[in-house]
Amino acid sequence: MDKKGFTLIELLSTITIMTVIATMVCINISKVFDNNDKEEENNNKIIEASACIYIELSKNEEIKNECYKNGCDISTDILIKEGLLDKENVSKAKIIHINKINNEKKCTIK
Repeated sequence: MDKKGFTLIELLSTITIMTVIATMVCINISKVFDNNDKEEENNNKIIEASACIYIELSKNEEIKNECYKNGCDISTDILIKEGLLDKENVSKAKIIHINKINNEKKCTIK
């Protein structure tokens, strides 16, 4: 009797191998998404720091005091124009809100 087909062992080993490969692919894909989130977070920190530096270096004391007293908004376009930020760090135009709370300067992206 000449039977053609797969044995149970062959089927189980094939399913096991495919499961291992699928698991490795899923893990690598999730790492890619995690890296993108971390990169965006790091870029946001750079943007916020640049906005704080821009206000600190401002020669106009009235604007600086007004910004800390009542808060103000700075766009990433201004920071790029002033040379405090590279276009590569900005995926899209953002607005940074700057104010002082309890004598502590806060720069946050809206």
